Amino acid sequence: MNELNLMTWYADRELDFCPNHFTKANTILTDESKLWIYEKCVGRFYIHELVTQNNLFFFGETVPYFEDPQEAVMYELAWS
Repeated sequence: MNELNLMTWYADRELDFCPNHFTKANTILTDESKLWIYEKCVGRFYIHELVTQNNLFFFGETVPYFEDPQEAVMYELAWS
């Protein structure tokens, strides 16, 4: 049986906007790495979708921003 992570259930850590002091991680976010953020990190974060245009096609990549720079480093070490 898995233990319940109270930070995931009772804290609203994913923000709808990105404050200026947040640190951007350069590694692309996946479903697995997003789950890792919820389970292993405790601070607030923001998910940003980068959209680039190549001729007529749009490509979206998602990257996380972290309030705690140490959590950004942990994410980079785990997923880069």
